[in-house]
Amino acid sequence: METPDIEEKKFRRRLMGLDPDEVEAFLRPLCEENHRIQEENQNLRKDIEARESEIREHREREKTIRAVLVSAQKSAEQIKSNAEREARLIISEAEVKAEGLLNEAANRLARMEQEISELRRNRIQFGARMRSLLDSFRQILDDDGKDAPRKFEEKQDQP
Repeated sequence: METPDIEEKKFRRRLMGLDPDEVEAFLRPLCEENHRIQEENQNLRKDIEARESEIREHREREKTIRAVLVSAQKSAEQIKSNAEREARLIISEAEVKAEGLLNEAANRLARMEQEISELRRNRIQFGARMRSLLDSFRQILDDDGKDAPRKFEEKQDQP
C-alpha cells in the first residue's frame, strides 16, 4: 500500500481552521524524516539484493567445491584401489618367480645329487678295476711271468 506523499499533501482552509504555517512547520520535519527513511529503505533493499547475490555466489561455489571434493575422493579411492590391485599383482608375480627359482634350485640340487651318486659309482668301479688290475699284475709277478699274457687277457674279458 502506497503512503500519500507528505510533501504534496494540502489541507483545506477553513475559517476557523488550523494555522497553515504551524501545520507546515510540523509537517516539514516529518517529510524530511519520511524522505530519509525512504532513502534508507531503498539503500537497505539494494544492500539486501547485493547480499542475496553474494549468498547465491557462495552457494554456487560451495556446490562446486563439494563436487570437486567428491571427485577428489573418488579419484583417491580409485588410485588406492589401483595401487592395491597392482601391489597384489606384484606380490603374485614375485611369488610365481620365487616358486620358479625354488623349483629350478631343487632341480639343480637333484641333478647334482645324481651326478655325485654317479661319480661315487664310477669311483667304486674304478677302484674295483684298479684292484683287479693290480691283483692281475701281482699274480703275474708271483708266477714269474709264465702264463701272464693269457691270464691277463682272461681277467680283462671277465666283467
